[in-house]
Amino acid sequence: MDIRKVLHPVKCADNKHYEITTANFDMTKKEKENFCSVLMNARLPYGCASNISRCVSERKVFGYKSHDAHFILQYLLQFAVIKTLKPEVAIPLIRLGSFFRGICGKVIRFGRCFEVARRNHRNTLPMRDYISTGVF
Repeated sequence: MDIRKVLHPVKCADNKHYEITTANFDMTKKEKENFCSVLMNARLPYGCASNISRCVSERKVFGYKSHDAHFILQYLLQFAVIKTLKPEVAIPLIRLGSFFRGICGKVIRFGRCFEVARRNHRNTLPMRDYISTGVF
């Protein structure tokens, strides 16, 4: 299943129970509340995205449309993760959002596509340490 050794269950001292370690991208309840508060309190221009705050409830984000997901990934995610996740996880996610913002623009220069793709390849290398290799 290609699960990293760091995340494998470890036997406790009593040899009856297993303990599961947390991953670098796991968030505590407080961090989840901070993440959701950024999405809930975002003030967006009319027509930019639907009311994303209605999709946030009790540390969960649900019921948003695909356009909202694109908007969150390209613009709001960078503000939410920088305060909640560790820098080694947050920075690649911010760069991934920047990559999607670069390739989803209305006007794209052909030469810039190669530059953005090369930069994205460099930026996804640190993410491979935290996310399953099947994604890449």
